[in-house]
Amino acid sequence: MSKKQITGISIVVVLIAIYCGVKMYASNVAEAKVNEAIAKSANFADIDYKNVSVDLLGMDVRISDILVSPTDAKEKIKIDEIVIYDIDDKSDIPTFLSMTCSGIELNIKNLGEDAEKLMELGYNDKVLVNFTTDYTYSKEKKELNIKKLSIGADEVGKINVSFRLGNISLEPEEIAGLLFSFPQIIFHEAKIEYNDYSLAERLIKLGAKEQQVSAEDFRKTLIKNVETEIAKEKDEFAQKALSEVKEFLADPDEISISASPSKPQPLGRIMRTNDPKDIINLLNIHIKS
Repeated sequence: MSKKQITGISIVVVLIAIYCGVKMYASNVAEAKVNEAIAKSANFADIDYKNVSVDLLGMDVRISDILVSPTDAKEKIKIDEIVIYDIDDKSDIPTFLSMTCSGIELNIKNLGEDAEKLMELGYNDKVLVNFTTDYTYSKEKKELNIKKLSIGADEVGKINVSFRLGNISLEPEEIAGLLFSFPQIIFHEAKIEYNDYSLAERLIKLGAKEQQVSAEDFRKTLIKNVETEIAKEKDEFAQKALSEVKEFLADPDEISISASPSKPQPLGRIMRTNDPKDIINLLNIHIKS
């Protein structure tokens, strides 16, 4: 082996050692932060986890195999993984946060009256729920931008919510006053989107079973009923909305409703608008499948 080869191998070994050392240091720092956060929640729950690691390329913090034991509940909550992509750890209320919780174990038997219905839909004893949040808050502009707030479950579906609000303060000493300043908050835009993973099809199959018909015949009946309503409806917005519902029933994939007013509106004005048609026009609401 030549000196150049030996030198090259030595450099690679040193770089690997540096990488492992930095990663170990970053993981230790991250774990200390996690332990500090857990200590703050000790009055509400006991939280255990298996491992904390840091991806140096993206500086993502990954916490795996989490077990949450609420102080006022017998059931423990299991979470496969929490990934924190970005967080403001210098403020009491973070001005930015991007994180995902994957594999939150939900025991269907604990859902009371809803449990039986979910089992009829073909879901087993447990459902894995996923949660994502991604937001920023500007203290200078007093603007809250919820880029993504989603909750979903495997083999069920997912709801994504996004919105932007202005003239809102998230300072700890002013949070209590939100109840009184609520009408002064400025609404910029919002969107709610539903992605179906199988819930719609399961509901159609269950409805077909109850009516003792095939799933396809039951779907055709639903679509025909919607078409009847479209024909009777005189309002243009209602016609378009029902048409999107019809399209979703024919091929359940996703459906969304968005609001984007031509200019920002105070929540107080929106709340005082009683006529649904006026609200639709004021907020420029659209439904799309």
